[in-house]
Amino acid sequence: MTVTSLVPWPADYPGDYAVVDVETTGLRSSDRIVSVAVELLDRAGTVTDRWSTLVDPRRDPGPVHIHGLTPERLAGAPTFDRIADDLAEYLAGRVLVAHNAPFDWGMLTAEFGRLDTPWPMRRRLCTMALARHLELPIGDYRLATLAAHYRVRQLRAHDAVDDARVLGEIFRYSLHEAAGAGLPLPLTVPDAGSGLRRAAAARTRRPERSVSAKAPCPWTNPGRLDLGVGLIQGMRVAFTGGGGRSREESERRATEAGLYVATSVSGKTSVLVTDDAGSGSGKNRKAAQLGTPVIDEATFERLLARVSPGTAVARPTAAPVVAPAVLPAPRTEPDPEPETDRGPASVAGAAGAIQAPVPAEAPSAPPSGAAPVAPPRVPIRPTVRQVLVLQGRDEHGEGGRVRQLVLDSGARLRINLTSTVDTVVVLPGAATDPRIARARAFGAVCLTEAQWHASLADAPESGPRAEPGAGPAGRGDNLPRGGTVQLPGGADPGRWTLNASWAWERPDEDIDIVAFLLDEHERVRGDADFVFWNQPATPSETVALDASGPAEQTVTLELDALPRDVRRVVIAASVDGASTFAAVGPIEIDVAPFQATSFVRSVLDAATVERVLLLGTFYRHGAGWKFRTEGQGYEFDLAALAGSFGVEIA
Repeated sequence: MTVTSLVPWPADYPGDYAVVDVETTGLRSSDRIVSVAVELLDRAGTVTDRWSTLVDPRRDPGPVHIHGLTPERLAGAPTFDRIADDLAEYLAGRVLVAHNAPFDWGMLTAEFGRLDTPWPMRRRLCTMALARHLELPIGDYRLATLAAHYRVRQLRAHDAVDDARVLGEIFRYSLHEAAGAGLPLPLTVPDAGSGLRRAAAARTRRPERSVSAKAPCPWTNPGRLDLGVGLIQGMRVAFTGGGGRSREESERRATEAGLYVATSVSGKTSVLVTDDAGSGSGKNRKAAQLGTPVIDEATFERLLARVSPGTAVARPTAAPVVAPAVLPAPRTEPDPEPETDRGPASVAGAAGAIQAPVPAEAPSAPPSGAAPVAPPRVPIRPTVRQVLVLQGRDEHGEGGRVRQLVLDSGARLRINLTSTVDTVVVLPGAATDPRIARARAFGAVCLTEAQWHASLADAPESGPRAEPGAGPAGRGDNLPRGGTVQLPGGADPGRWTLNASWAWERPDEDIDIVAFLLDEHERVRGDADFVFWNQPATPSETVALDASGPAEQTVTLELDALPRDVRRVVIAASVDGASTFAAVGPIEIDVAPFQATSFVRSVLDAATVERVLLLGTFYRHGAGWKFRTEGQGYEFDLAALAGSFGVEIA
């Protein structure tokens, strides 16, 4: 049995995704890809096509004990230059989805860059960031952990084909959870941004073919092309070969005529338009395999002059998100036997509505080649109160005061509305904030400041607070401004991350996260020790910066690999132009081992005229490492801060 919740499917969610996994000879950008797999998903997360290949790296394949790809297995595989065009056809116009997406994105863009070939994607989404936004009750964000949580069977870890399948299923359920909670997706446009980023992009970016988001086609697909009938509105048309302005013009005219321009060939493709049917491109091969009609450009131009009217798609006013009436509790370990395919349940009463994955009455055997699927989880409320403070535009000082009271009470202060928020404190200037209605839909209680104080007086004692890093499910407690914590691991703490995030409602604020590697004299050893958007990693990649979403950025540090003369790594935030942090609001920093949930977190608030803000410092202490929350702001700009550490910004 299922129940329907009339929550509109978010209109700003993308229409097409490419779930990607690569296996490589190593972890540096100079390493090479040895295997790549792609799963194409529609806007609801349903698989529409798959593609994969081994790749000859023309060097030692690297960690064979991990990916299992020996030189013998790679013998005869194509080199990357031979598969780049086929891969680009599958990626173009879609959102790249990957687990630790900066890695897959970086390896692929490096391969395309070696060929001086335009990179065909603009946006990406990291499933680790999405899991963090969903507040999943898990101990870390590793792929195996997420697979166990969503009951997706892993068959061959570190196999690109199986990892892409598993991740596609994980993303499908995560996507529906995010939609049901009304959460924005952590989409990133890596080559866009503020200040230094825009200037650097203008100097270094290669000309790229423009890629536009595709709107849903308003006509049903009438099937394959019959030359005796001609083109009909709603037909799916794919193009291969050619390129440049003529290709873009053909695609534009096809769309205007009511055709759906597909970026790959599948069983739903009506016709493939090619300038060379014998080229052996990926689309030509797929069309031959599926029996898809193939025509040349001249024939397409002739048919395009007379396109027959199509049948309009019946569209609901709101695409409901389906939630199961009863869900099993999430598991921590996978079943010993492969999962069966429970399949998606259709939303009743709305043609064209989104389908959501739900459990079936009884398992049945999956169709041949189908990926195992399982029901999603029920959101679990944390035992510690989760509090969001809403303020008006001119209530920054009052908002900071109330947020500090929330922290002092022992509650978890939130800066964004998620489905785990149970209490919203509404200041007078925020009485009409649209998030109030969304919070109530989640079951959260909305209180005035006076009512919040009264609720504290009525609440039972919650007991002694845990030490930092020892929260439930591995989640850390708040570390106050100036607070320090010893990192585990001694002299070998491994890989750590600092994630900085701010209000989703302010994604247009131009915010940069930067890092300085300092010696014993509090100075950088050289320009390479300044990590910022135009230089997002040190030469050895021991400190790297990347955007995790439109309102968050992450610094990754390999602490045990840093040179001994690097004594501290200072991480700061800056706002561009004449803006100040009064317009940004509070910034949350979350410090954790790589792919793990929070070790400690802090909320830095009440900045007003400041343009730069020190967030935190990783520093050597004896034989190990410690972390300190900073929170010190300055009225000067990033160039002045960099200059104080010995970096000159022209």
